[in-house]
Formats: sequence, C-alpha cells, structure tokens
Amino acid sequence: MHDEAELIPVFVPALGAILVAAEDKKSEPLTRQEVLSIRDNAACIMMTSFDAKKLAQSRGYDDIDPENCWYDWQMLRRELDRRPDRDPGARVDMVRSSDPAYRDCVANARATLDDFRSLIRRHDSHSCLIKTKLNDGQSSGFVWLFNTIVAGDSFTAELFEVPPSVSLLKVGQVFEVAEFDVIDWMVNDDGTLYGGYSLRYHRANLPPDERGAFDEYVGVTKYS
Repeated sequence: MHDEAELIPVFVPALGAILVAAEDKKSEPLTRQEVLSIRDNAACIMMTSFDAKKLAQSRGYDDIDPENCWYDWQMLRRELDRRPDRDPGARVDMVRSSDPAYRDCVANARATLDDFRSLIRRHDSHSCLIKTKLNDGQSSGFVWLFNTIVAGDSFTAELFEVPPSVSLLKVGQVFEVAEFDVIDWMVNDDGTLYGGYSLRYHRANLPPDERGAFDEYVGVTKYS
C-alpha cells in the first residue's frame, strides 16, 4: 500500500512524445511559450512514485520533468539531433528545504564562510560562486552567482544565467549577499571542488551510474 501523499502527475502519452509530434507538425523548433503551453494543456494521470518509476522502466526512458520542461526538451532535441539547436537555459533542481540533510548543507555553508573568503583571495573571482535566493518582483528562486567578491561582512556577485523561476532578472546583474542569505558557496579549482555542499547533496541522491555524468556537467574531477 502506497501513501496517497506520494501521488505525482504523469503525462500519458509521455510529454516528450507530445512535444516531438508538435514540433514535427510545425516543421520548425517550438518556442518556449509553445512548449510551456503544451505542457500546461497535456493530459496527466496521478500515480504513486513507485508506479511512475515502473512506467518509466516499461517505456525505457524517463519523461521530461515538467518543472524543467524547456531545459529537458532541448536536451531531448539534442539527443535526437534536431536542428537548429536552441539555448536550454538553466536547469532547476527541486529539493525539500525541510529535509534535514539539505538543511545541514546550508548550515555547513554558512559555518565555513571564512574558508570561502580565504579561497576567494587565492582564486580568480570567476571560479568563486555563491548561492542565494533572489526575487524578481513576481517570483523567487535559488540561484548561483559568480565573480564573487568579499564586501565587508557580505559578498557581491554576478548573475550569469537566469532560471525560469526568476525570469525577469537579467544576466550581468550584480547582487549583494549578506551572510544570513548564503545558501551555499563553491570554488572550482581546475576541477577540484571546495564547498558546494548542495551539489554534494544532489550527487549523493543520484543513482551511482549517473554520478559520472553529473561530475562532467558541473566540471568536477575531485571533491576536496
């Protein structure tokens, strides 16, 4: 018996298949708005996470994540060698902020900010990133910023990609991040990762056979 709280929406047919058919019919790449509209109007059924995983196994692939619809669709288009290529933008990682393990990540990041300050002094600021929560006036989301500089007890850093959750923000905007607003920090020293507690958390929750691809995606060969 599976708890109803585990029920999740599952697209039938698969959202990826629906988007492929829609793009074939249009004979040119779908726009972001078209992709989101198709997602919002596609048929779903509610299934337990257990049954949803069984369905994915029977299909032989995982369907597009509706929270990352545009990004995952562009990744699928690349797998299918569909042209022209489109910018996928940033992928959003969903976590439960109430998860004790995730809360420990935030606590560890804030407790080691002096280590981060020391590393900033020894590395190019472009390799020094800080994660915080930003608000664009309509919605908010957790975002990585780069080009981090120490500013007294705070930090200043620059937005280099705009997640869908804060789409009104602009690449290149500079923000001041107070200590109590830090969610995570990281320094990538030619593949060696310092900090990055939330990245380690996400990696630990991946199946072992997917961790190599994750490391390649984030550009890490060693976790210090």
